[in-house]
Amino acid sequence: MILMGGMPALADTTEAVANSTGLTEGQPLGRSVYFKPTFGDDILAVRTLVNGAYPYFTTADRARDTGVMANFTGVADDTDAEVTVEFYTAPNVHTDLTTKVHTDFVAPTATFTPVGGLVHDTTTITATPQSDDVAAVVLSRAGTEISRATAAPWQLTWDTAGSPVTSVVTLQVIDRGGNITTTYGHFTVDNAGPSVDVDRITWHGRHTLDARFSDPSGVDRVEWWVDGVLASSAETLNYDFGESSDTLDVVIKAWDRNGHGSVTPFQLRVDADAPTLVSNTPANGTLVRGTSVNASVVLADEVGVWNVIPIHGLTGLDQEAPFTGKFKLGKDGRQILKWFVEDGFSNQTIVYQNVIVDNTKPTLTVSSGPKNGAKVKGTVKIGAKAADKNGIAKVQLLVNGKVVATDTKAGYAFSINTAKYGKTIKIAIRAYDRAGNVVAVPTRVWHR
Repeated sequence: MILMGGMPALADTTEAVANSTGLTEGQPLGRSVYFKPTFGDDILAVRTLVNGAYPYFTTADRARDTGVMANFTGVADDTDAEVTVEFYTAPNVHTDLTTKVHTDFVAPTATFTPVGGLVHDTTTITATPQSDDVAAVVLSRAGTEISRATAAPWQLTWDTAGSPVTSVVTLQVIDRGGNITTTYGHFTVDNAGPSVDVDRITWHGRHTLDARFSDPSGVDRVEWWVDGVLASSAETLNYDFGESSDTLDVVIKAWDRNGHGSVTPFQLRVDADAPTLVSNTPANGTLVRGTSVNASVVLADEVGVWNVIPIHGLTGLDQEAPFTGKFKLGKDGRQILKWFVEDGFSNQTIVYQNVIVDNTKPTLTVSSGPKNGAKVKGTVKIGAKAADKNGIAKVQLLVNGKVVATDTKAGYAFSINTAKYGKTIKIAIRAYDRAGNVVAVPTRVWHR
């Protein structure tokens, strides 16, 4: 609300009840310093003048809240000046108070110790003023004042509890003229015990288990508790973990050099188990033929499989899943394929898979039908008998070199429409066993 000349006059022409400019005679006053006059509730607006000029205008509410400024434009430093405060109750109706001040436009200086670094609990920051007119030093963070000192030894106390690990604080030095110099302190706050990183699984037997400790202030002491018993007062645990897989309740207690402690409870898995076989290819009992077979295994282990070797295999070490190998095949019958497997903790075992070797061809005879050289017409039937110790997969009829029919059930029989073919018809029958071995009877030639 602007209450200067040119606005309509209001009926209320009561003089303001003004108490003070908020300044004292001869007071040092900076260029951008707010001060708070005191006045009654009937005041609507406040204006300041410097040496009768350079007006600064604001509402009464703002003047009460944040204060007013003196506009020192054109006024030299280190000079006496008259600051007039006009208290308005209506347009052009005001009461004036004037106070002579001394301008001070030079900002103060001071050093702060420490101005950064590692702090904990309650810390003290000491200011050393370089200016002789320092009135106060102030410590604040995130807009909230923490500490203020108005006299030597200019010490600021900071209770760092609740402050973030990385804290930026504002450090201000204020002179008697209200001039402020601001600097910032960058601190690492350490009010917590050491952080602990430790593996949750280890191997069996006696060995040393390591943990990784981290603390800005440094680690002072450590305790390892295993199943409720103090087992070590070092940063490592030398312990007999037994020869069987187990789960232990472990607590690591650690303190930093400031006495802050941390407690890290966890369950420690002791792994004494070798990798286990999940599946294998070929599946157990699979019929195979030839002089070798390619195989693979899928393994499971808590810490991961490191080494897989086909025992007496044609290939060597494999360290990446899927684990594969090649084995030489022997005579017909069941053959065991062996694998040496080892995990990351050197737990070892042998896993097995089995295949059935079948390199023997099935037997096959023509049981019925025209003989070689026969003359045929119309639809002709021909039958065959096939046998194999591991079973017959299929029997096929070939006419003139092409498969025209397949039978997968014993009592193998085929019908041939001779009219579909030429004057000379070549007939062949072949049989496959379940391992893939194949046999064929001599080709018969028919004439139509």
